[in-house]
Amino acid sequence: MKGEIIAQEGERAKSLFILVEGKIGIYKDERKIIEFAKEGTIVGEMSLILKSPRSATIKALEDSSLLEVEGDIETITRQYPEISKKIIHSLAERLSKITSEIH
Repeated sequence: MKGEIIAQEGERAKSLFILVEGKIGIYKDERKIIEFAKEGTIVGEMSLILKSPRSATIKALEDSSLLEVEGDIETITRQYPEISKKIIHSLAERLSKITSEIH
């Protein structure tokens, strides 16, 4: 549902999310830093990888559907190898974007 909090900044991560449809926003200290509307986008993986509390809040910007994949990152990537590839690709894209914004 629009406005629904999917994951809260500061909470312990137990899963990652894959966007099936809709649009979600990532918020840091209640300020939107990015939004995603592309099917297959993976969010919430950073906290699992770093084994740290969620660094941002994930919120539905419109009615959205997400697939929640529970477990630690090692278990998830072992059970779903295709998710590993998507995470690597996603992180590389985000790093490339940040790097290009520096110039």
